[in-house]
Amino acid sequence: MKVADLSVEEFESLIHKVMEEEMEDLYFALDPNIRSKIEEGLKDIEEGKLTSLDDLIAQRKTSSGKI
Repeated sequence: MKVADLSVEEFESLIHKVMEEEMEDLYFALDPNIRSKIEEGLKDIEEGKLTSLDDLIAQRKTSSGKI
């Protein structure tokens, strides 16, 4: 599909959706608390401080008897 094939309404809807997603990304990128958590997570990945999903589920089942 080409942009030229879209109606004005379809084009406006597409632009609105893209801009909304970009604004959300920008919000998350600029929020200091979220940036801090992302940086902390990346550091943990670099240091190998990871828990597999299977291990996490097993731990939760053991501690609470359910997921």
